[in-house]
Amino acid sequence: MSYVALDLGSADQIQASRRPDLVPRDPAARRTLARQVAFDAVVYGLTPAFEYAQLCRQHAEDGRAFGRFVHERRLAAPGFAVFRAPNVDTLYSTAWLDLREGPAVIELPDFGERYFTLHLLDFFGNGANLSRRTIGTAREIWLVAPGDEVRVPAGAARIAAAARVVWVLMRIQVSGDEPEVHALQDAVVLRAPSLGAEPRPADRGRGFGPRVDPTEVETSWAAFLRAMDGALRLGGVPDMEQALVSRFGLLGLAGEAPVDPDRLDAAIQEGAAQGFADAMGVLDACRPQLGERVATGWTKVCDKGAHGVNYLSRSVMNLVGLAANVVEENTSYNTYVDVDGVFLDGATSDYLLRLDRQPPARAFWSVTMYDGEGLLVANPIDRYAVGSATPGLVVDPDGGVSIAISPDRPAEGNWLPAPRGRFFLALRMYEPLPEALDGVWTPGAVQRRDAVSR
Repeated sequence: MSYVALDLGSADQIQASRRPDLVPRDPAARRTLARQVAFDAVVYGLTPAFEYAQLCRQHAEDGRAFGRFVHERRLAAPGFAVFRAPNVDTLYSTAWLDLREGPAVIELPDFGERYFTLHLLDFFGNGANLSRRTIGTAREIWLVAPGDEVRVPAGAARIAAAARVVWVLMRIQVSGDEPEVHALQDAVVLRAPSLGAEPRPADRGRGFGPRVDPTEVETSWAAFLRAMDGALRLGGVPDMEQALVSRFGLLGLAGEAPVDPDRLDAAIQEGAAQGFADAMGVLDACRPQLGERVATGWTKVCDKGAHGVNYLSRSVMNLVGLAANVVEENTSYNTYVDVDGVFLDGATSDYLLRLDRQPPARAFWSVTMYDGEGLLVANPIDRYAVGSATPGLVVDPDGGVSIAISPDRPAEGNWLPAPRGRFFLALRMYEPLPEALDGVWTPGAVQRRDAVSR
């Protein structure tokens, strides 16, 4: 920090106005200001808006807002709509826990050596994990709201949440044994001690705000504002960000009443629409910049679930793939380009990825294929990733792994089918070993096959 942070709480000179800030009378000036404020609101608020949309999706699918899992019973495949860039190694389950009236208890079965994690997120993408790495063999976890001094029973683990409402995203590894994983999913119990063994009923008379269409939140400025406003009201705003959020009041966000975009005047509506489009364009342009570029052309994804005030990075990360897990749980790399910096495109090239040794992970690793929007692409063999759990994985004599990446099947070896168009790759290491975390190991280059043969 190059400046001194001043604590003005006891300063005699500082007085705050009780009047709202100026709103320009001139429509052109009002439109300009609304455009700037909407831009900033999107950069700041994409993560809470997108997460709130997931809460609405769960309510629509399950009829309950809180306290109950919705289990995915099949691995992600083309058409998976919950969020972008899903892994295809684990089954997902999602639940929302309301801590406003007391703690929630999570009871876990014995997962044995199978990889699992319950990823806990606030509306700002701050993550923590219940996993073998963090809780060992603990089977009962009490999740408490900020400032809640509740004492937990002996033998139970206590987790202090960062918000009053928490998203639980559970991942359990599948190795061709979905029925066993289904049983483990069903064995995870959520309960509220104040209500006995029963999950907390939906809404419980308090509600969670307006219902939004998750697909519209990504394309409509009005739906985005409704989702962002719902998240801020439900989850709260960090103390240090109240001044920033108050600026968004021009758009009706976080005011006395829920936001109503239809009641904004025409100039503010026009500016908000422009600012939303501007911000989404900037976020989209920044997709390839997540993390640190390494010599082989890959980018190591950094600071997942640990964003602080890096609002642009936070929003880009959650646009590319909502609810990315922390690096200690899942160290990952992605690349949109080959080793020469040319965008990956199955319509123009075939590629070869050579890993000089298998990625260092205690649990498992995988390389997953996505189109340019982070969606899984249909292919003739229904394969969307190659990794340590791939049946028949071919390991080279020196212990490395070579993966052919192309629309057409190669004569032999490991094949990751590619679309005939732009795509990107994500390499994930679950329970990464130290050489993955500290960057001693990095993935090999993605090279065009014609370049390799020369």
